[in-house]
Amino acid sequence: MPQHYPDTIRKLVDSFSELTPELQKAAKYILENPEDVGLHSMRTVARGAGVKPATVSRLSKSLGFTEYEQMRRPFRERLRTREPGFSSQLRDVQKRGADDSRALFEDLRARELLNIEETLADEQYPVLVDAVDTLWSSRRIYVLGLRGAYAPAFLFHYTFQLFRDRCLLLDTTAGIFADQLRGIGDQDALLVISFPPYTQLTIDAVEYAAESGVKIIAITDSVISPAAHAAKHTIITRNSSASFYHSFTAAMSVCQALIALLVAKSGGDAVKIVKEAEKQLSRISAYW
Repeated sequence: MPQHYPDTIRKLVDSFSELTPELQKAAKYILENPEDVGLHSMRTVARGAGVKPATVSRLSKSLGFTEYEQMRRPFRERLRTREPGFSSQLRDVQKRGADDSRALFEDLRARELLNIEETLADEQYPVLVDAVDTLWSSRRIYVLGLRGAYAPAFLFHYTFQLFRDRCLLLDTTAGIFADQLRGIGDQDALLVISFPPYTQLTIDAVEYAAESGVKIIAITDSVISPAAHAAKHTIITRNSSASFYHSFTAAMSVCQALIALLVAKSGGDAVKIVKEAEKQLSRISAYW
């Protein structure tokens, strides 16, 4: 019985011609969308393939699995263990830079501008507004962005706490990450920022928050991102880069947009709070 992802894919390919047309539809969808299998239920995969859930179940058994969840396991494992590939991308950047550093720079600039333009496109505005409504009405906002995603998460938290005091930035300092989630519930919101390779601790926190009924706002690269799996609002954010590491420019822009829209809802109290913050910062010589 195939137990690993390559074995399962090979079994699908080898048996494809012997499958019924309906099973072929399901197999084709799985081959073209392996992330969906790792992330979603049998019912969701069946809907994506345009077949009945029973068809996906029959396909699983035809491959030697006792049930869909057993077939799904190698796909989930693939998502967990997929290598980032940064070293090979770094070599590509070095080669491009050695050949024509100007062209590399222009490519990087073009991609960064496109990241922002497409992420903050007109069709994204309703999603941002809905996310802002959820954030504004929540008892407390938990903000999560680990590793490279920490920068936009910190930006959101820092600017939000200048005019509101109900925001908590989650981090891994002193190993108390799990402790910070104590008491989180269905009156709260989690703003999570996550891009491939997805950080395991981030996904664990998202799953825990979802089980607690928390309203999740995901800033991520795809609707099939594990960060978006249980999200109430998913803000699709481009992260293409000509460098070896993916870009967070658009994620920063999304955080800026959310803050601006939240400020617009906040009224006179926000002005008063910011004035007090300015006085306090001046007293301790925070600025030169």
